[in-house]
Amino acid sequence: MKKAGIYLICLFLTPSLHTFSQELQHQKTTQINGSVGITNNGISIVPSFSLERPATVFNMSISKGRFSFDPEMAFSLDAKPWYSLFWFRYKLSPNQSKFNMNVGTHLGLNYVSMPIPSTKDSLQIQKTDRYFVLELFPRYQVSKHLNMGIYFLRSNGINAGTLHTLHFVTLFTDISQIKLSKKATVGITPQLYYLNIDGHDGFYLTTEISLAWQNFPIIFKSTMNKTFESQVEGSKPFLWNIKLVYPLKGGKISP
Repeated sequence: MKKAGIYLICLFLTPSLHTFSQELQHQKTTQINGSVGITNNGISIVPSFSLERPATVFNMSISKGRFSFDPEMAFSLDAKPWYSLFWFRYKLSPNQSKFNMNVGTHLGLNYVSMPIPSTKDSLQIQKTDRYFVLELFPRYQVSKHLNMGIYFLRSNGINAGTLHTLHFVTLFTDISQIKLSKKATVGITPQLYYLNIDGHDGFYLTTEISLAWQNFPIIFKSTMNKTFESQVEGSKPFLWNIKLVYPLKGGKISP
């Protein structure tokens, strides 16, 4: 009877130990991924704002276990810095779960060119606005090709002259890797979002479309942003861009 009890305990523990072993192995492995993109019109993480000229964006992700460091840097094509984001993120939900939730924070640096006062020449200086940002990102995997969720971001300006408080809330649907042919796939991510900056708010719709081909290194993307109603200064009725993205080959580093 004791042997049968020990056998049953071992039977139930074996899958758990195997899963636990996989979790530990995953936590010990450092994964590195990234991408570089070029666009005719730089559109920011809040899609109602844009650089209004061509830009290039670098993304990187270094993750280990549930933690990740995700820096993002953007420049205009004349090599002037646009913004730098240094994300630290933590995944609250367990691996292989259909429900996922991330929390994150970053120090954001926004670079603004300003004319030098009391000068006859058109000389400019680079001003750096600093922001402290928090994010919450719950989402649910409905199927292999469909994810739905909510994204919340709050930003607070640190130095004088910056935007004091920004709230950004979006409802999104992510439809990915839909086959157009044997080699071509398309993805579409519509988002309905609310934006509030220092008491001035607005409602918007943005959609990102991506097109990829098998064995072709470039992914084609386009973002379109439509303003429904807004009191936010700088909001334009319609924004769009085309972006070429080159995914950098990632890798894993084991201890």
